[in-house]
Amino acid sequence: MIHYFKKPIFQILFFGILLGIVLILIYGARQPEMKDRKIVIDDADLAHMIAGWQRTWKRMPSKKELQGIMNAYVRDEVVYREALNQDMDENNATVRRALISQMDMLAEGQGAEKPITAEDIQAYYDLRKERFMAPPYIKFHQVYFKNNDSDSLLLYQKAEQWNLENLPPEKAASEGNSSMLPPRMNLQTAEAIDREFGTGFSDKLLQLPEDQWSGPVNSGFGSHLIYLDTIVPARLLSLEQVEDEIIDMLKYEEKQAAKEQFYTELLQQYEIIYQGVSKDLLNE
Repeated sequence: MIHYFKKPIFQILFFGILLGIVLILIYGARQPEMKDRKIVIDDADLAHMIAGWQRTWKRMPSKKELQGIMNAYVRDEVVYREALNQDMDENNATVRRALISQMDMLAEGQGAEKPITAEDIQAYYDLRKERFMAPPYIKFHQVYFKNNDSDSLLLYQKAEQWNLENLPPEKAASEGNSSMLPPRMNLQTAEAIDREFGTGFSDKLLQLPEDQWSGPVNSGFGSHLIYLDTIVPARLLSLEQVEDEIIDMLKYEEKQAAKEQFYTELLQQYEIIYQGVSKDLLNE
């Protein structure tokens, strides 16, 4: 140990620590000045917030959005002031953002200490089962017809005729008009089907009977006769299938709750003063 203290770097470190202890004993720990605990929002501040919003969204914010902007400003200012009070002291926009992020990470870290139990996971799963539903899957064939080439009655009659003839989907493909649309989709989600045929097309398919021709079913491209092979209904995923996802959600929510509690406790130490238009907005 004595060998280490002979090195200059350790001597400097030791005397630095010693000096810090002496200064604290003489002057006490640094306390934030009262002016650091007062945040004033006036018309100039509000105009700056509105200008920033307009640059991002290319429009004026609503009253509710303005109130949200002011709340976010107060939150950032409180956290920034607290960072300065802890001697993280630099005054430019980049460092300000970095200090706020650093304080947020510090607050989030307080929520990462609590272990997640099997009971926590089960309770989360039981309360939010609607989040863990696997979507329905649909397998179908389609024959495309341009809207101008056929009317609904004729297409309906064609579907009935194909059912009487037990026409296989593969043979029916040549009966329609050519297109870039897929003639068959094998067990796809509603999202994947709607990407191909347009929003809402999958909802129409879910209403059709299986193992027969139906239609016409309209899309943004035209009309379709549909042979619905299979619908795999939506189903609840098991706890084992979503356990890792639930753990991630619980960790995130605990971090957010810790950050919110941290901010709430900080806010109680500050006096927030609204002046001019900003005061009127909050009172509405």
